[in-house]
Amino acid sequence: MNLRTLLTLTAFLLCDAKLPGLKQNIPPNELPSNPTQNAQALRLLQFGSKNEKTKRIADQYAVRHRREVFDSKSYESSLIWAHSERLDENGDVVLRWVNSDSSITFRLEAKTRGYVGLGFNSARNMRGADLVVAWVDDRNGNAQVLDCHGPEFEDRAVADEVQNYELISGYQNDTHTTVEFRRQLDTCDRQDFVIGEDTTQVLWSLGPNGSDGELPKHVKSGSRPLRLLQPLSKPDDSSLMQWDVRLNGLNIPHVMATLFWCKIFKAPDLPKKHHMVGYEPIIDSRPIKNGRPVLEKDSLSPVHHMVLYECADDPDVYVWNEWAKGDGFYGPNRPPEWSICVTPVAAWAMGSKGEFLPENVGIPIGKRGGATFYMLEVHYDNQALHEVLDSSGIRIHYTPQLRAHDAALLGAGIGISALHVIPPKQRHYRTVGICGSECTNTMIPDEGITIVSVLLHAHGTAKKISLKHVRGNEELPRVSEENSYDVRYQQSRIVPGGRKFYKGDTLITECTYDSTSRDKSILGGYSAMQEMCLSFVLYYPRTQLAGCYSMTPAKEFFETFGVKEFYGVNMMQVENIFLSSSYVEYPNLPTDNQRKESEETGMQGDDQGVGFMKELVIKEPPEFRNKTFLAHLNEMPWSEPLLTEQIEKTLYRGMHMTFCKKSDDSWGAPVQIQNYPNFTELTNNDTAEKSCHYKSVRLPSVTKANSATKISMTWSVILAASMQLLIIAR
Repeated sequence: MNLRTLLTLTAFLLCDAKLPGLKQNIPPNELPSNPTQNAQALRLLQFGSKNEKTKRIADQYAVRHRREVFDSKSYESSLIWAHSERLDENGDVVLRWVNSDSSITFRLEAKTRGYVGLGFNSARNMRGADLVVAWVDDRNGNAQVLDCHGPEFEDRAVADEVQNYELISGYQNDTHTTVEFRRQLDTCDRQDFVIGEDTTQVLWSLGPNGSDGELPKHVKSGSRPLRLLQPLSKPDDSSLMQWDVRLNGLNIPHVMATLFWCKIFKAPDLPKKHHMVGYEPIIDSRPIKNGRPVLEKDSLSPVHHMVLYECADDPDVYVWNEWAKGDGFYGPNRPPEWSICVTPVAAWAMGSKGEFLPENVGIPIGKRGGATFYMLEVHYDNQALHEVLDSSGIRIHYTPQLRAHDAALLGAGIGISALHVIPPKQRHYRTVGICGSECTNTMIPDEGITIVSVLLHAHGTAKKISLKHVRGNEELPRVSEENSYDVRYQQSRIVPGGRKFYKGDTLITECTYDSTSRDKSILGGYSAMQEMCLSFVLYYPRTQLAGCYSMTPAKEFFETFGVKEFYGVNMMQVENIFLSSSYVEYPNLPTDNQRKESEETGMQGDDQGVGFMKELVIKEPPEFRNKTFLAHLNEMPWSEPLLTEQIEKTLYRGMHMTFCKKSDDSWGAPVQIQNYPNFTELTNNDTAEKSCHYKSVRLPSVTKANSATKISMTWSVILAASMQLLIIAR
């Protein structure tokens, strides 16, 4: 007993009160000792016990996890931060970072004089998250970081058994706290998040002023999806020039929930071949209030995604010049001549900052090497039915300094139509689009192409997307994949080292959806309430291949759902309707009557056959007779897993109609119906297995602690070990 008392008192003297003992009234989110280290402590903390034993356990934790502190006045970071992001709308929390092959270093700048919390998770909450809490002591200016995690079923922070974050420096002024720290990408600690190529939900929170070492309820918090491992965002090139391809004051009617707008642009008149090397979005959306557009800092833009297409040559230059002077057209009502604008050169979606191409590739621009005319297609998702004046578009960066290779973009995946169905109430439902060997045999050169980056695109219910590569009867490692897809953050992904793709190879775009929040089936289409499954593939050398898609043949599709015949139309006619544009429900902007009817729900514009599905009335079999197909689809017993699994398997592994489009809108290969390719699937996509023993991975120190601190740390370790033995002995 005397020894225990002596050790405890010594611990108080050495601790410096960086994490104070539990107080009389425990705030809801105050940091307890790690419950996995002592079950009795967990019981005491859960019931809010306020006795000496609880205080002793907290003090033991403070000694055991005490870390070196640094004098920020004598230390300045020499790192060059490769990336910088505002985590909140106001810029009160700014995260900067740079990574190596094995570790990542952060600089967190927050508008608080209390603690600041940073977290990493696959979900947008603290449950199961990897958390780090940092603060600067108000008394001595010393900084501290604490490695924590969120329990699986609680939104609170619990200290980790092993501390894997290393403090570099930290300081605070009258308004802000700034802390730098680092960690391994994979700490081999089960309580830490493995930082990899997938999108990460980056959590943040700010504590009230004076909350040094305590975790009372935060005053602000939020999350932002980010990919932390990505190349530098913009090259340092003084030769870069800009070309703004943007709309000019398009009035988005408040009855259009989904709107596609297309406009033709003429490329800059360049004396010689130039290369487009990057692009970034220009978002300029102004809500119309009281008849006038207004600038609002926090107003959300309805721009969902934008694609810039290169138009094939047309001898009638005069009419194209006239179109370039005009305002554009509602998507389904655009002139048929625009069908030659099918080769994408830039694809932007929500959350993306744009893309700068690898240093060895560029996309030719202008008539000397590329195209003269381009078509901008803007998709507006206006489910809130606001009236908006929009002048958004894409800023193209180009240069006369030519890169080594001429590159191009290829669109692949599932053809956008209502024949793409995701049943409701499913946690993991897969669909697939095929770019088949018949197309690549015809369109890919003998020496092959090299894939350098991929933009994976779907809508809100998608959770995973992968681009698979099949050669012969074997699947190769994935070209690109996203296992934590977030529609709010769609950034292109560099393929490290490039991927060689040869004649006869197959690309398969696979999407996995979580439709548990939906009560009715989700159909493919352009609306944000519908779904897509696409890959935009950047490659070199450029070819005439613009698109390579597939969809389920109509007959097989409807038979999968038990339907054999409709009134007034046969299956071949139905298929032809889906392959044409005649199923578009609203070929023009809404009339006054349509506006009146749509005030509440809004029209979905180019619905890709959803309206046609509502009109198809079933004739056979008798048990479904006189129902529309959409009604039949929504009445199916989707809670029966055997039914859903069979439908998924039939549509995934069954027949696929493949399309191979050239840049002039002609067929690169005949439309074909083929079986799903037969190949040996990849069982593990990791290039190498990592052996982890789930313990601390210590980082080499980047600071110099004074001798007093070293002595203090040594005694802390000895005391911590002694206390742990005493606890075990009890």
